[in-house]
Amino acid sequence: MIKLFPHYASEMKLVSVNLREGKVEAPFDAETKFAPSANGGYDIFVNSSDFKWFQNAARTLASLGCYSIRLTSEKKLTENEFYWFVTALYDGIHDINIEYDLDSEALAKIESTANLVSEFRALADTDSKISTPVSVVNSVFELIEKTASECGAKASLNLIKRGDKDFESCVGLKSVGLASDEAPCLGIIDVIPSGLDENSALDVAMVGKGITFDTGGYSLKPEKFMETMRTDKTAVIYLSGALCLALKLGLKKRCRLYLCCSENMVSGRGMLPGDIIKYPNDISVEINNTDAEGRLVLADGLLKASLDNPAFILDMATLTGAAKVAVGRDMFSVLTRESALDPSLKSALDGCGEMYWQLPLAPYHRRFLSSRRATVTNSGHGEGAPGSSVAASFLEQFVKKDIPWVHIDLSSAYLPDGSPFLAAGPTGSTILGLATFLAAR
Repeated sequence: MIKLFPHYASEMKLVSVNLREGKVEAPFDAETKFAPSANGGYDIFVNSSDFKWFQNAARTLASLGCYSIRLTSEKKLTENEFYWFVTALYDGIHDINIEYDLDSEALAKIESTANLVSEFRALADTDSKISTPVSVVNSVFELIEKTASECGAKASLNLIKRGDKDFESCVGLKSVGLASDEAPCLGIIDVIPSGLDENSALDVAMVGKGITFDTGGYSLKPEKFMETMRTDKTAVIYLSGALCLALKLGLKKRCRLYLCCSENMVSGRGMLPGDIIKYPNDISVEINNTDAEGRLVLADGLLKASLDNPAFILDMATLTGAAKVAVGRDMFSVLTRESALDPSLKSALDGCGEMYWQLPLAPYHRRFLSSRRATVTNSGHGEGAPGSSVAASFLEQFVKKDIPWVHIDLSSAYLPDGSPFLAAGPTGSTILGLATFLAAR
């Protein structure tokens, strides 16, 4: 739980912390980031020209075990910087109490946002025996429905799972989920803000990958890469969090989530390399890597979303290891058919301080998906295949050409060891930026 207070309004026992420009004085080593202060607290030494210096300061505090603090700063933090300072303290273990000199309305908004993002960060970290495909959809719908009700909006769920008639057209989910005892499903969550009727046009469709555990299938992952695969569902969690937060920020247009959820397991009935599957749009896919399953399930959601004719489609997935190689785990990648990112999305991401980079997507990337036996393979092949761009090229085939579309490869979903900016675990990356984008439309 995160609690924020106006400066000197709290009667709690708090450690006094001052963020100071410059370097620590002797006898401390010049690289030391903190020193005891005269009032029994700490001075944290910062360089406010450094990138994300306020988050770095928060991580220094966390290393000292300080989570209940009375904060002052020689350079006053903006509301956005203070939000990221608070977020950087979060580790899923400690309660956070901070007293700071901001007005009570601003603090209440930051507290509400930080707690909501933290709730979805925690959900992304739940183990796979608890978070099965159907239970993940039901869990996020419960949170969205509650938030919608509080905001005067309406939320509905159409859950399409194995055994349902409509599931037969979900070719990717059907194939990926073959080996699992847990039913794969497509959860479609429709949100209509207050003041709109049931026939209002669909503005943004958001499609998310929700693999609740990923063994890699018969293209089995090494043990090292499998141990964190409970977090392969993160995209559906963060998209749901963004929609919840957008409601709180004043969502004005209809939005719809398409949550593509399955396990990717191994059994005698599982998907095999060399299998060919065919989607309703007549695209046939030769499976050359069963660990490239995320794009197969996303294709189902993108087809459904395209049929609903939204004004904008955004999909998000923890899709490729190549994205982590390209940009690291501190930022996510965006890819689009256009050379420039949608201005309103760019403005929201930049304004909120989200860390991302645009990677290329060109028609020639399709050549790395060539197949002798089908329209395409599901995984790139050939020397120099750019993994993130090739994966986006696969997804592009399932989106109508006249609908603006952005793909997010969520390499910043999870930090196994933490960073100078955030604690180890789920990061909450994209939630604030996407919520701001949705609410501003």
